[in-house]
Amino acid sequence: MARDVSRHELLEREILEIADHEKQRLGRELHDGLCQSLAGIAALAATLSRSLAANAEPGPAAAADEIVQLLNEMIGQARDLAHGLGPFGPNGAGLAGGLETLARNVRHTYRASCTLAWDSRCPVLRDETATHLVRIAQEAVRNAFAHGRADQIDINLETVDSSGLLSIRDNGVGLSEDHRNHDGIGLHTMHYRARAIGGSLTVRRRPEGGTVAACAFRLPQTNGAPKGSGDDLALS
Repeated sequence: MARDVSRHELLEREILEIADHEKQRLGRELHDGLCQSLAGIAALAATLSRSLAANAEPGPAAAADEIVQLLNEMIGQARDLAHGLGPFGPNGAGLAGGLETLARNVRHTYRASCTLAWDSRCPVLRDETATHLVRIAQEAVRNAFAHGRADQIDINLETVDSSGLLSIRDNGVGLSEDHRNHDGIGLHTMHYRARAIGGSLTVRRRPEGGTVAACAFRLPQTNGAPKGSGDDLALS
Protein backbone atom coordinates (compact mmCIF):
# COMPACT_ATOMS: atom_id res chain seq x y z
CA MET A 1 0.00 0.00 0.00
CA ALA A 2 2.80 2.41 0.96
CA ARG A 3 4.52 1.62 -2.32
CA ASP A 4 1.30 2.46 -4.24
CA VAL A 5 0.96 5.76 -2.37
CA SER A 6 4.57 6.61 -3.12
CA ARG A 7 4.09 5.88 -6.81
CA HIS A 8 0.93 7.98 -6.82
CA GLU A 9 2.74 10.90 -5.20
CA LEU A 10 5.63 10.61 -7.65
CA LEU A 11 3.17 10.65 -10.56
CA GLU A 12 1.42 13.73 -9.15
CA ARG A 13 4.75 15.49 -8.72
CA GLU A 14 5.80 14.64 -12.28
CA ILE A 15 2.49 15.96 -13.65
CA LEU A 16 2.88 19.23 -11.73
CA GLU A 17 6.48 19.62 -12.91
CA ILE A 18 5.34 19.18 -16.52
CA ALA A 19 2.49 21.66 -16.00
CA ASP A 20 4.85 24.24 -14.44
CA HIS A 21 7.34 23.75 -17.27
CA GLU A 22 4.58 24.39 -19.83
CA LYS A 23 3.45 27.51 -17.97
CA GLN A 24 7.00 28.85 -18.05
CA ARG A 25 7.26 28.07 -21.76
CA LEU A 26 3.99 29.88 -22.46
CA GLY A 27 5.20 32.81 -20.37
CA ARG A 28 8.37 33.11 -22.46
CA GLU A 29 6.38 32.90 -25.69
CA LEU A 30 3.97 35.58 -24.50
CA HIS A 31 6.82 37.88 -23.50
CA ASP A 32 9.09 37.28 -26.48
CA GLY A 33 6.37 36.78 -29.10
CA LEU A 34 3.05 38.49 -28.46
CA CYS A 35 4.45 41.40 -26.44
CA GLN A 36 7.08 42.17 -29.06
CA SER A 37 4.51 42.02 -31.87
CA LEU A 38 2.14 44.34 -30.01
CA ALA A 39 4.99 46.73 -29.29
CA GLY A 40 5.79 46.84 -33.01
CA ILE A 41 2.17 47.59 -33.89
CA ALA A 42 2.06 50.30 -31.21
CA ALA A 43 5.16 51.93 -32.70
CA LEU A 44 3.59 51.95 -36.18
CA ALA A 45 0.35 53.40 -34.79
CA ALA A 46 2.33 56.13 -33.00
CA THR A 47 4.07 57.03 -36.26
CA LEU A 48 0.69 57.17 -38.02
CA SER A 49 -0.70 59.42 -35.30
CA ARG A 50 2.18 61.86 -35.64
CA SER A 51 1.85 61.87 -39.44
CA LEU A 52 -1.87 62.57 -39.30
CA ALA A 53 -1.35 65.35 -36.77
CA ALA A 54 1.33 66.92 -38.99
CA ASN A 55 -1.12 66.89 -41.92
CA ALA A 56 -3.74 68.74 -39.87
CA GLU A 57 -6.06 65.74 -39.49
CA PRO A 58 -6.88 65.94 -35.77
CA GLY A 59 -9.77 63.43 -35.83
CA PRO A 60 -7.86 60.50 -37.35
CA ALA A 61 -4.76 61.47 -35.36
CA ALA A 62 -6.71 61.26 -32.09
CA ALA A 63 -8.12 57.88 -33.13
CA ALA A 64 -4.63 56.57 -33.91
CA ASP A 65 -3.36 57.91 -30.58
CA GLU A 66 -6.17 56.06 -28.78
CA ILE A 67 -5.13 52.86 -30.55
CA VAL A 68 -1.58 53.38 -29.26
CA GLN A 69 -2.87 53.77 -25.70
CA LEU A 70 -5.01 50.63 -25.95
CA LEU A 71 -2.10 48.64 -27.38
CA ASN A 72 0.18 49.78 -24.56
CA GLU A 73 -2.43 48.66 -22.02
CA MET A 74 -2.62 45.27 -23.75
CA ILE A 75 1.18 44.99 -23.70
CA GLY A 76 1.20 45.67 -19.95
CA GLN A 77 -1.47 43.03 -19.33
CA ALA A 78 0.32 40.48 -21.51
CA ARG A 79 3.61 41.11 -19.70
CA ASP A 80 1.90 40.73 -16.32
CA LEU A 81 0.43 37.45 -17.51
CA ALA A 82 3.81 36.29 -18.80
CA HIS A 83 5.44 37.13 -15.47
CA GLY A 84 2.70 35.24 -13.64
CA LEU A 85 3.45 32.15 -15.70
CA GLY A 86 7.19 32.45 -15.19
CA PRO A 87 9.50 30.94 -12.56
CA PHE A 88 9.89 32.22 -9.02
CA GLY A 89 13.13 32.41 -7.07
CA PRO A 90 16.62 33.82 -7.73
CA ASN A 91 16.06 33.82 -11.48
CA GLY A 92 12.43 34.89 -11.14
CA ALA A 93 10.45 37.18 -8.87
CA GLY A 94 10.43 35.18 -5.64
CA LEU A 95 7.33 34.74 -3.50
CA ALA A 96 6.82 38.47 -2.85
CA GLY A 97 7.24 39.36 -6.51
CA GLY A 98 5.02 36.49 -7.64
CA LEU A 99 2.19 37.55 -5.32
CA GLU A 100 2.60 41.21 -6.29
CA THR A 101 2.31 40.25 -9.96
CA LEU A 102 -0.78 38.18 -9.19
CA ALA A 103 -2.42 41.10 -7.36
CA ARG A 104 -1.61 43.43 -10.24
CA ASN A 105 -3.05 40.93 -12.73
CA VAL A 106 -6.29 40.75 -10.74
CA ARG A 107 -6.65 44.53 -10.85
CA HIS A 108 -5.82 44.81 -14.55
CA THR A 109 -7.50 41.69 -15.93
CA TYR A 110 -10.60 41.41 -13.77
CA ARG A 111 -10.93 45.12 -12.93
CA ALA A 112 -11.39 44.01 -9.33
CA SER A 113 -9.95 45.17 -6.02
CA CYS A 114 -6.98 43.15 -4.76
CA THR A 115 -4.89 43.85 -1.69
CA LEU A 116 -1.64 42.20 -0.65
CA ALA A 117 -0.46 42.18 2.98
CA TRP A 118 3.07 40.87 3.40
CA ASP A 119 4.78 39.97 6.68
CA SER A 120 8.32 41.32 6.30
CA ARG A 121 9.60 38.77 8.84
CA CYS A 122 9.07 35.94 6.37
CA PRO A 123 12.46 34.44 5.46
CA VAL A 124 13.56 33.65 1.92
CA LEU A 125 11.91 30.41 0.84
CA ARG A 126 13.17 27.68 -1.45
CA ASP A 127 12.28 28.09 -5.12
CA GLU A 128 10.00 25.05 -5.02
CA THR A 129 8.12 26.34 -1.97
CA ALA A 130 7.65 29.81 -3.47
CA THR A 131 6.42 28.34 -6.74
CA HIS A 132 3.85 26.08 -5.07
CA LEU A 133 2.56 28.91 -2.88
CA VAL A 134 2.10 31.29 -5.82
CA ARG A 135 0.38 28.56 -7.87
CA ILE A 136 -1.97 27.90 -4.93
CA ALA A 137 -2.81 31.60 -4.78
CA GLN A 138 -3.36 31.74 -8.55
CA GLU A 139 -5.81 28.83 -8.43
CA ALA A 140 -7.65 30.33 -5.45
CA VAL A 141 -8.04 33.59 -7.36
CA ARG A 142 -9.27 31.75 -10.45
CA ASN A 143 -11.88 29.92 -8.36
CA ALA A 144 -12.98 33.20 -6.76
CA PHE A 145 -13.89 34.66 -10.13
CA ALA A 146 -14.95 31.50 -12.00
CA HIS A 147 -17.13 30.01 -9.26
CA GLY A 148 -17.52 32.68 -6.58
CA ARG A 149 -18.29 35.75 -8.73
CA ALA A 150 -16.09 37.85 -6.46
CA ASP A 151 -14.99 41.43 -7.06
CA GLN A 152 -12.56 41.77 -4.16
CA ILE A 153 -9.56 39.60 -3.26
CA ASP A 154 -7.33 39.91 -0.19
CA ILE A 155 -4.00 38.04 -0.20
CA ASN A 156 -2.22 37.82 3.13
CA LEU A 157 1.02 36.21 4.34
CA GLU A 158 1.51 35.82 8.09
CA THR A 159 4.37 34.32 10.09
CA VAL A 160 4.23 33.01 13.65
CA ASP A 161 7.28 31.25 15.12
CA SER A 162 8.28 28.51 12.65
CA SER A 163 5.08 28.55 10.60
CA GLY A 164 3.74 30.59 7.72
CA LEU A 165 0.17 31.08 6.55
CA LEU A 166 -0.78 32.22 3.08
CA SER A 167 -4.47 33.07 2.84
CA ILE A 168 -6.60 34.23 -0.08
CA ARG A 169 -9.99 35.68 0.85
CA ASP A 170 -12.75 36.81 -1.49
CA ASN A 171 -16.17 38.42 -1.13
CA GLY A 172 -17.99 36.18 -3.62
CA VAL A 173 -20.87 33.78 -3.12
CA GLY A 174 -18.52 31.03 -1.97
CA LEU A 175 -17.73 27.65 -3.48
CA SER A 176 -20.75 25.40 -3.60
CA GLU A 177 -20.88 22.29 -1.42
CA ASP A 178 -21.07 20.20 -4.57
CA HIS A 179 -17.88 21.75 -5.97
CA ARG A 180 -15.99 21.27 -2.71
CA ASN A 181 -17.30 17.74 -2.10
CA HIS A 182 -16.32 16.57 -5.58
CA ASP A 183 -12.95 18.29 -5.14
CA GLY A 184 -12.28 19.41 -8.70
CA ILE A 185 -8.92 19.18 -10.40
CA GLY A 186 -7.99 22.71 -9.30
CA LEU A 187 -8.68 22.04 -5.60
CA HIS A 188 -6.99 18.65 -5.80
CA THR A 189 -3.88 20.29 -7.26
CA MET A 190 -3.91 22.96 -4.54
CA HIS A 191 -4.01 20.28 -1.83
CA TYR A 192 -1.16 18.38 -3.47
CA ARG A 193 0.99 21.51 -3.77
CA ALA A 194 0.44 22.18 -0.06
CA ARG A 195 1.47 18.62 0.84
CA ALA A 196 4.51 18.87 -1.44
CA ILE A 197 5.95 21.63 0.76
CA GLY A 198 5.05 19.89 4.00
CA GLY A 199 1.98 22.03 4.57
CA SER A 200 -1.78 21.73 4.63
CA LEU A 201 -4.61 23.50 2.82
CA THR A 202 -8.02 24.57 4.10
CA VAL A 203 -10.78 25.90 1.85
CA ARG A 204 -14.03 26.99 3.44
CA ARG A 205 -16.84 29.52 3.35
CA ARG A 206 -16.45 32.68 5.39
CA PRO A 207 -19.24 33.53 7.88
CA GLU A 208 -19.49 37.03 6.41
CA GLY A 209 -19.63 35.67 2.86
CA GLY A 210 -17.12 34.51 0.29
CA THR A 211 -14.38 31.92 0.54
CA VAL A 212 -11.01 31.71 2.25
CA ALA A 213 -8.29 29.37 1.03
CA ALA A 214 -5.33 29.09 3.41
CA CYS A 215 -2.10 27.16 3.20
CA ALA A 216 -0.18 26.65 6.46
CA PHE A 217 3.46 25.66 5.94
CA ARG A 218 6.72 25.30 7.84
CA LEU A 219 9.28 28.05 7.48
CA PRO A 220 12.98 27.22 7.00
CA GLN A 221 14.96 27.06 10.22
CA THR A 222 17.44 29.93 10.29
CA ASN A 223 19.08 32.07 12.94
CA GLY A 224 16.78 34.87 11.91
CA ALA A 225 13.62 32.78 12.08
CA PRO A 226 10.58 34.97 12.65
CA LYS A 227 9.21 35.10 16.18
CA GLY A 228 5.62 35.90 16.92
CA SER A 229 3.29 35.79 19.85
CA GLY A 230 3.35 32.01 19.99
CA ASP A 231 -0.34 31.82 19.13
CA ASP A 232 -1.54 29.38 16.50
CA LEU A 233 -2.19 30.80 13.06
CA ALA A 234 -5.93 31.16 12.63
CA LEU A 235 -8.31 31.86 9.77
CA SER A 236 -10.71 34.76 9.99
